[in-house]
Amino acid sequence: MAHKTSSRGFTLVEVLIALVVLAIGMLGIAGLLLNGLQSSRIALLRTQAVMLASDIGDRIRANRTGGASYALASGTTLSTPTKMCTTAGQCNTSEVAAVDLYAWQQSVLAALPGATTEITVAPVGALSANTYTITISWTQSGDSSAAGLTLTVQV
Repeated sequence: MAHKTSSRGFTLVEVLIALVVLAIGMLGIAGLLLNGLQSSRIALLRTQAVMLASDIGDRIRANRTGGASYALASGTTLSTPTKMCTTAGQCNTSEVAAVDLYAWQQSVLAALPGATTEITVAPVGALSANTYTITISWTQSGDSSAAGLTLTVQV
C-alpha cells in the first residue's frame, strides 16, 4: 500500500513568492503616492498663481486712473518704492501703482519658486480703458520646464 502524505502549511518557496508579489505591490503603491504628492504640489502652485494674478487685477480695478503705471517688463525686479502710501490721499495714482506692483511682486516671489512677472498695458480703441495682460511664470518642482499663467483684465 502506498502511503499518502498530506502537506500542511506553506513551503518556503510559496512564502518567498508571496513576499515578492507583496513587495512589487508595495513599490507600485509608493510610486502612486509620490505621483499624487507631485500633482498636489503643482495644483497648489497653480492655485496660488491664480489668486496672485486676481489680486493685481483687483488692485488695477481699484486704481483705474493708474493706467500705464501698471506696466511691468518681464524679468524686472522692482525695488522698494520711494513713497509708501499708508492712507488714502497720501499718493497720486502713479505712486499707488508703484506700491501695488511692488507688494504684488514680493508676494509672487515668496509664493512661487523661480517666479517672473510681467504686465502689459494696451489701450482699448476709442474707449478710455486699457487691457492688462498679467503673466506669471515659475518653475515646477522636480521639472526643468516652466509653468505659467496669463490673466487678461480690461479696465
